[in-house]
Amino acid sequence: MLGYLLPFTISHRKERTKKMNNPTSSLVFLFFLLIFTCLCEITAKADEADAKIYIVYLGHKPHDDHELITDSHHDILGQVVGSKEEAKKRMIYSYRHGFSGFAAKLTNSQAKQIGELPEVVRIIQNSRYKTHTSRSWDFLGLSKNDPNNLLNKTNQGDGVIIGILDSGIWGDSEAFNDKGLGPIPSRWKGNCKSEGNFNATKHCNKKIIGARWYIKGMMEEKELNQTMVEELYDLSPLDDDGHGTHVAYTAAGSYVNDVQYYGLNMGTVRGGAPLARLAIYKVCWKDNKNTYCGSADILAGIDDAIKDGVDILSASIGDDGVFSEVNFFENLLGIGSFHAVSHGISFIAAGGNTGPESSTISNTSPWVINVAASNDDREIVTPITLGNNKTILAAQGIFKGKEQAFAPLVIFENITNYNEVKSIANEVKGKVLMLFFQNQIDIIFSLLTLKTTGVLALIVSTPPLNQNIDYNQTHGVPIPFFSVDLEQGNQIFDYFQQCKSNKQDPMIKLGQSEVFEGKKIFLKVPKFSSRGPNSFTPEILKPDVAAPGVSVLAAVPPYKGDNGFQLLSGTSMAAPHVSGIVALLKAAHPNWSPAAIKSALVTTAWNEDTYRYEIYSEGTGDKLADPFDFGGGICNPNGATDPGLVYDMEKNDYLNYLCSLGYTNDKVHNATTLLSDTKNSTAAGIICPSEVPSRLDLNLPSISIPNLKNSVIVRRTVTNVGNVNSVYKLVVKPPRNTAIKVSPHVLKFNSKTNKISFEVKITSNHEGRSKFNFGSLSWIDGKHFVRIPIAVRK
Repeated sequence: MLGYLLPFTISHRKERTKKMNNPTSSLVFLFFLLIFTCLCEITAKADEADAKIYIVYLGHKPHDDHELITDSHHDILGQVVGSKEEAKKRMIYSYRHGFSGFAAKLTNSQAKQIGELPEVVRIIQNSRYKTHTSRSWDFLGLSKNDPNNLLNKTNQGDGVIIGILDSGIWGDSEAFNDKGLGPIPSRWKGNCKSEGNFNATKHCNKKIIGARWYIKGMMEEKELNQTMVEELYDLSPLDDDGHGTHVAYTAAGSYVNDVQYYGLNMGTVRGGAPLARLAIYKVCWKDNKNTYCGSADILAGIDDAIKDGVDILSASIGDDGVFSEVNFFENLLGIGSFHAVSHGISFIAAGGNTGPESSTISNTSPWVINVAASNDDREIVTPITLGNNKTILAAQGIFKGKEQAFAPLVIFENITNYNEVKSIANEVKGKVLMLFFQNQIDIIFSLLTLKTTGVLALIVSTPPLNQNIDYNQTHGVPIPFFSVDLEQGNQIFDYFQQCKSNKQDPMIKLGQSEVFEGKKIFLKVPKFSSRGPNSFTPEILKPDVAAPGVSVLAAVPPYKGDNGFQLLSGTSMAAPHVSGIVALLKAAHPNWSPAAIKSALVTTAWNEDTYRYEIYSEGTGDKLADPFDFGGGICNPNGATDPGLVYDMEKNDYLNYLCSLGYTNDKVHNATTLLSDTKNSTAAGIICPSEVPSRLDLNLPSISIPNLKNSVIVRRTVTNVGNVNSVYKLVVKPPRNTAIKVSPHVLKFNSKTNKISFEVKITSNHEGRSKFNFGSLSWIDGKHFVRIPIAVRK
């Protein structure tokens, strides 16, 4: 409009002057002048209406005079908004403590102007952030905000009782509040009473409905008398380690809002089945050095749990492979879990933390749900700013403190293992050290070596898939530790070299940590997670499934972590994820057997056939994950609630498995009868058949052939738990160097037929020996994709 008015005001100036005395001419002039003024005001107001909040980042603060810094901010802003007084009105925040910058409301044109000033490093439009949640549950599809998922369809596990075999509980916490819970289920026969320092009034409620402790086995093992035990331990269910509380919360912790963890807003945190009940069985005891879990005490805890009426037992304990190759009857956890499953109690156990070597998996009994660890789609990162004001945002690790000033950076590119770190111990005081390492052991021992040197922080550059460091092993080392990938490490190194070339001092600054979530990251089975094959009975494929077990945030006693919460990693954290999921499945399908629930988890899990991204195996050459890394895959709770078909089993199937191991009928009977079985024992009537059953025919949702010669036939039976009238067709991915034929290759279910058996003939087409190769067998009906993993070794 302004361009239209200018010809009028210029070309007709003289004529307009002559006609000023003409009333008509004056009115026309005033009319156009009014239009021009209104349009200018409208344009200005529209521009102001479109103003947004921008953050103007100026880099590190030049000095510690905070008022002077703010005054300089007003001067900078005043250059584009007209005056210093207007700048004071528009400024929202003046950042002057950790760094220099300000937030102000600016129009697009003003933002562009201020971004072009030489002192401005970067201008960023304000973003809206949502509060963070227990990310692993959102990652698994169990957000509270989705009314149609398994969590909400089952009223968050209400009515289900989860038993925890671990180091006890610290229940006097908002993390275990009983808001929204009704009466304790009438079938519950356990108790929760005050003993030692455990005050039942504080630690028990409608959430924590049972708490027992067991120490006699450890007393005998360590040859401790009653007086010695009373001096060393608090004889109660109270958690003196923190592990048991963390595990219990992960499975069924209550909602806690606005959790702050070392300055990070973690938002609302909860367990997998927030309305399920918890029964605690303390079987692990911590002394000055170690945590001891006696198998006799574990067995006693399982026996009481059966009597008390739990629905699920979760055991984040194991033998770290010690019992992998021993006689079944020497593995009391295997025996105890057998009885739990025989009574309809799902038993979930951690697979162990001795990976990535093969054959390290523990808790390998076929009736157990064995859980490997995975990561999820959340990372906690710390911004690292170089002396040239370039910020690298992907340093993994938590900086527990306020943002620091710039500090000297030192890099020793020739140091490749922890033995060489001693040689630089006198050169790192007051500096941030960066090293290039491949091995987690080198990192752990380097931190131990450096802890008395005065080094400010350690940054380690590692390959992308090796960045899931087990921070538990760095606990207690008072050195901030961060990992960056090789690309980021090279950026830091290039800056370091450039400074040296220019005879400048390389500097670096650690910022406050941030939570990134929901982005595409490498999904992986971390290095520490124990791997298959099952060395005791390789025909039983283990692990069964994987679940998040890296940097899991959960409640701990107040003397641990920060604000009663702590990030921990391990299969101990993965197992209670599955326990929480099983609680939801139990609520959805109360009549399903433990085997049916396990089958639903395995056959619907996320893997290379069903997940949108590739899933890797860390520490094994960075290959794609296979069944010895994560069994069927990463748990998919919403898929498991409607699996279509299940591979079901009963107690007699497991007893036949024991018979297949060569044990006599009497031995099987004696080893599989607990106090809770004596009145009504089905084991007493079992007779091992004269023809030993093949372990290959155990009706598991997996097939493992450890010694294929020419060909072998294995048998499976599926039960329809979906639509009554269903037709399933076969999809097979044979392992390399094998051919597979299935009969029948179409399964037709109706009101009279809900179970169908089929045979799988696996034939080798390869001469000589080979390592394990992997494939899958799936049944599809257009809605369901019922997949089991296959492992074959020639």
